[in-house]
Amino acid sequence: MEYKYELVQADNHFPLKIIVHASSEPAYIPRHWHDSVEISYVLSGRIDNIYIDGANYSSKEGDIVLINSNAIHSFSVAKEEGREAITVLIPSGFIRENVNSSNPISFDCISIFETNEQRLQQFAELRDLLNTLFAAYLNQDNDPLEHIHLTSLSYKLVYLLLMHFKIDNESIRGFNSNKYLERLTLITDYIQENYDQSLSLESIAQVFGLSPEYLSRFFVKHVGMTLFQYINAIRLERSFRVLMNTDHSIIQIALEHGFPNEKSFSRVFKKVYQATPHQYRKRTRGMLGQGVSN
Repeated sequence: MEYKYELVQADNHFPLKIIVHASSEPAYIPRHWHDSVEISYVLSGRIDNIYIDGANYSSKEGDIVLINSNAIHSFSVAKEEGREAITVLIPSGFIRENVNSSNPISFDCISIFETNEQRLQQFAELRDLLNTLFAAYLNQDNDPLEHIHLTSLSYKLVYLLLMHFKIDNESIRGFNSNKYLERLTLITDYIQENYDQSLSLESIAQVFGLSPEYLSRFFVKHVGMTLFQYINAIRLERSFRVLMNTDHSIIQIALEHGFPNEKSFSRVFKKVYQATPHQYRKRTRGMLGQGVSN
């Protein structure tokens, strides 16, 4: 997944995309957005932090968190055995074509703090459907016609969302300005392409013809973090892959991914993974008996 604007492709033969998360290791997905509606559903364990347009949530087994189209969001999880969750991505076009509307459709569908009895029943119905959808998804290899069942469940999911959770667009705080989305996409594209270079607020502002002060305020307002924090998040995500899949030294990984030195890389890494890169690599690979250089 590219952690900027993301173009979501549905799975073959049915309208949704389903991603299964079943790892006990810490993970961090930097802030990004896409046109699809996203549902996060925890089957076991917990998701420590879900950031959505300025709000933070922690979800546990059975919790449902819906992220509206183009909402900026991120995820982080700590080390935990037995964690399993699914992500269901619903293309916004699939929703709109079923209500004959070209306008954005928003939902209020976060179960975490819900106490209203009627709403709890609606979430229970949605939870049952997500469980059925997950079981059908896993059964595809056993039944060549399962995609028909998945398609019917996809329509039922959209039906439940529209029936019970649809809200007026004016009621939700969202990031819907095409002008700002386009500008933000250009800036984050640039960071994605140049994260391994020496980047500064001033240099990026100059590229886009903005003042450093405006760019700083713009980024914090719409992404909820500073530009430098975002750059480090991208550097961390890219360097993590290399750390876990190569024997490159820590200092080499740091310098090749835009960090000025090993100390800076270790500080950013430890804040997310609660260990230095060397400690994390050694702990994770130790059981495999793989020697890695530091």
